[in-house]
Amino acid sequence: MANDDSPEYGTLVTAALLILALAFAGYWIYSYASGTGEHLAPWFAVAAIAIVALAILNYARGGRTP
Repeated sequence: MANDDSPEYGTLVTAALLILALAFAGYWIYSYASGTGEHLAPWFAVAAIAIVALAILNYARGGRTP
């Protein structure tokens, strides 16, 4: 076997980013319609960067094993 990584891992990362995007869209619609003005948008960006960074680190760590 050339690679023992599970093919589902990329799908899980994509699903996590899509769920985060849907949550952000829901938050934006709610805050725009209600006029609350809460500024949680930077936390969505931090969460997206964290998901992508963890995926890259996991790929790099798992991809270099012989």
